[in-house]
Parts: sequence; structure tokens; C-alpha cells
Amino acid sequence: MMAAENWRSSLIKEIRRKSIHLTGLSVPIILLKAGWYVTVGFVATALLVAVVLEALRLRGMIHLPEVRQSEQGRVAGYFFYISGCLLAVILFSEMVAALAILMLCIGDAASGIVGSVVVGSNVRDIDNTQLNSTRKRKPRVVAAAMLSVCVLLGFLTSGFTHLPPHVYLAGAAGATLADSVPLFIKGRSVDDNFAIPLVSGALMTAASVI
Repeated sequence: MMAAENWRSSLIKEIRRKSIHLTGLSVPIILLKAGWYVTVGFVATALLVAVVLEALRLRGMIHLPEVRQSEQGRVAGYFFYISGCLLAVILFSEMVAALAILMLCIGDAASGIVGSVVVGSNVRDIDNTQLNSTRKRKPRVVAAAMLSVCVLLGFLTSGFTHLPPHVYLAGAAGATLADSVPLFIKGRSVDDNFAIPLVSGALMTAASVI
């Protein structure tokens, strides 16, 4: 009974967090409808607001209810989410950036919801001093969910992105890698909200010139 309650509670919390995650859909919509300059201004403004919120939260002056317990003493995932979106828009072509951000918004949401009920899915709430024991991948079922959703997104959007299969498949593989395997730079884990659009976009860009 207790296990069922914990499972339900974990699922509800993740769905609530990912519903906020989906607000990122506004970025590819604005990018495709209003263009690059408007989108950069919009996301940069959102990032500035996030900087202020994080400064206040980390000083204990405000409380953000959907921030994970593991993020209480460090910069929260939503900040990296916005940062990743902004860099994707700046670095990649409009269609590549739009699809990479969709993979973050929808693919990662699917991965998170599946992972909320699969034991061993959380590979990022770690102590960076214990890297040897924490370099692990998410379960295959979670990676499969992420990959399947990202491939489907590539296929469904190909009518207006005009990205060929080998390009969006490369993006789906990159998004899945960034989501499923914790990446480290100088001993510190890279937040998947930051890594997903950048790895996905980089691989799509590389694939597009082959």
C-alpha cells in the first residue's frame, strides 16, 4: 500500500513539474512565427527573470514550490532549461533550434514521467565528490521512451522543418544521450535541461552537412 502511494505521489509531482516544463513550447512557436530577434529577446528576458528569482531563492527570500528537494542549495533546473533554449536559438539554424527545443520540452517530459515510476531513473541528484559510484545511465525503458518521442517529434514536424530523417534521427539520439547519461565537465554534472537542446542541436547541425 505504501509503495503504491509513493509511486502515485512521485508520478503526480513529476506531471506537475513537467506541465511547467511544457511552457517552453512557446520558444519554438515564437521562433517560427516572429523570428530570431524577437525570440532571443523573449528568452533573454525570461533568463534575466530567472537570475533574479534564483538569487532570491538561494538567499531564502522566496520559495518556489516545484523546485526539487535536491535543488534547494543549488541553481535549479529551470534556469538551465532557459539557458539551454537561449543558446540553442543563438547557435543553430531556426529549424534545428526549434526541433531541439521541442525534444527538450516534450521528449524530456515523457522521459521524466516514465522515470518517475521506474526505480533507478534519477542519475543527477548526486554528490559530485562521489563520481565513481554515480556514473550510471537511466534504465533502458526511460531511454527508449525519450528516443521514441524525439523520433516521432522529428517525423511529425518534418513537414515544416524540412529536416531529413538522418538529421532528426541524429537529434533524437543526441537528446536521448544527454537525457540518459549524466555528462560531467571538470567533475561537475551538466544539467540535462541545458545539455539536451545543445547536444541535439549540435548533432543535427553536423548531420545536416554530411
